[in-house]
Amino acid sequence: MRHIDAFNAHDVDALLADFAPDAQWTTGDYTVPAGELREFFATAMESITPQLTFRRLIDGGDVVAVELTETWTHGGRDRTASLVAIFDLLDGRITRSKIYREGSADA
Repeated sequence: MRHIDAFNAHDVDALLADFAPDAQWTTGDYTVPAGELREFFATAMESITPQLTFRRLIDGGDVVAVELTETWTHGGRDRTASLVAIFDLLDGRITRSKIYREGSADA
């Protein structure tokens, strides 16, 4: 829940503390280039002001699946989508993530 709290507070430093330095983040067909997670999250936090609502977690040890609802603003309109985030973990830090979103973040 610390990760979701940091996301919802738009605290990029706290959010990135959960990631390994070389973590990979993929959402849809887009993979954030290595070393650009800070810029990716900071831009999103400022431009679309996203918020996550936790639904459930499936803990597989070194792989975790989280079901969430995300709300954000795009083009002056409020949006909502269900999503599932799959996180690969090593020593308690995210090394790889894949986000599956219902619909499109631009829709």
